[in-house]
Amino acid sequence: MEILEDKAEFISVTTDRLDSVSVFLDLGRDYFSEYEDLPPDFNPGKYLQSILKRQSEPDRWLFLLRHKDKHIGLVHAKIDRDERPGWGYILEFYIVPDKRRYGWGRTMFDFVAEILQSRGTNRIWLASDPNAEAFWYSLGFRETGEMENDQKIMVLSI
Repeated sequence: MEILEDKAEFISVTTDRLDSVSVFLDLGRDYFSEYEDLPPDFNPGKYLQSILKRQSEPDRWLFLLRHKDKHIGLVHAKIDRDERPGWGYILEFYIVPDKRRYGWGRTMFDFVAEILQSRGTNRIWLASDPNAEAFWYSLGFRETGEMENDQKIMVLSI
């Protein structure tokens, strides 16, 4: 079993850092390749580009997680202004398959939760892929009974 070390690094993805953009696009394609039921008209590349274009908006973050010179995850989060104003909203969250179940997801979640808390947010919501529900439950998230695109809406007070 791998032991987490303090060598994990979070890298902000911005359009002026082409290296981070390239890694984000690669990880993003891997992330979406795990979804079996994407609508036929869904274009992952176009969606990932739309995420990049929105990074200049206030209270929105996109980070890569790197460990020992390997990028192993990504997280996209923001403070919601629409559906749940003032709540933290995790839009995308991905750890590469061979690094799952070693604590990296919790490390990445704790990092983004700290950012959200520092901005005055004390609640987080997300739409969970069914394959990730056990992970979100392990962090204390609970179901709301709502669904979005066949995914359970889950919430957590932090």
